Amino acid sequence: MDEKHAETGTQAIRRALDILNCFTRGTDDLSLMQISKIVQIPYSTASRIAGILEQESFLVRDKRTKRYGLGRRVYGLGYCAKQSDFLRKVIYPYLVKLRDEFGETALIYVRDGNHRVCFEKVPAFHNFKFSPTVGSRYVLWGGAGGRGFLAYASPEEQDAFIKDAHSLTAFTTTDRRRLMRALYNFCRDGYSYCVNEYQEGFSSIAGPVVERGDNILCTIAVTGPSARFTDEVALGLKRRIPEYCMEISSTFGWSRDEGSDFLFRSPSLEHIIENM
Repeated sequence: MDEKHAETGTQAIRRALDILNCFTRGTDDLSLMQISKIVQIPYSTASRIAGILEQESFLVRDKRTKRYGLGRRVYGLGYCAKQSDFLRKVIYPYLVKLRDEFGETALIYVRDGNHRVCFEKVPAFHNFKFSPTVGSRYVLWGGAGGRGFLAYASPEEQDAFIKDAHSLTAFTTTDRRRLMRALYNFCRDGYSYCVNEYQEGFSSIAGPVVERGDNILCTIAVTGPSARFTDEVALGLKRRIPEYCMEISSTFGWSRDEGSDFLFRSPSLEHIIENM
């Protein structure tokens, strides 16, 4: 294969990937004209590549509307990726242990831009429980599961997120100094405890999973109806979640600074202290 043909093949692959990347969250289907405009390629080229992707089941075309959506091959690959994901493999057994010990839903949250996303869950056995859909998005400044990402965000991001904070319930913390104090406590104690803050009637305790270099990978949380978060349950979670977070983090090369008063020392800790 000569260099010209090799470049043409590479270009076609890139365009095919660009077409697949058009289908972001909230964009279930697109017309060929929309695909052509988003990827900035001729309509005929979009039609040809989309046709090949359809033949291979990476895209599916609605016979009535003629619009394209992601096909079963993409979902199959996504499922395989999730099943083999090292982060999930390491943490999932801890979620099961948390659910079994405390009886409430255990979750993993990962950061996606300005939001946190529910990456995995182990639902409670109760009929009345907190059990969000995997992939659900939440703000970073509200709720225990977001506090870790806010604590580990850059000072500029912290300022911007806190500026945008608004009440989700009557119990939501939006005051800048109180939020900074909450982030300080999170780094010191290794957990955040929020009662009725994100959704009235539900409480949550969460801690961070951190890799070498103090980069946060995710947060793990236990959430359930506030009425079932007795003092005994809350005290147990306040001990167990930091314990598990440190165990998991050590798997990813993190180690605690034994001379520090903080379980998890955020790179933005000085900014947090200055603004409490």
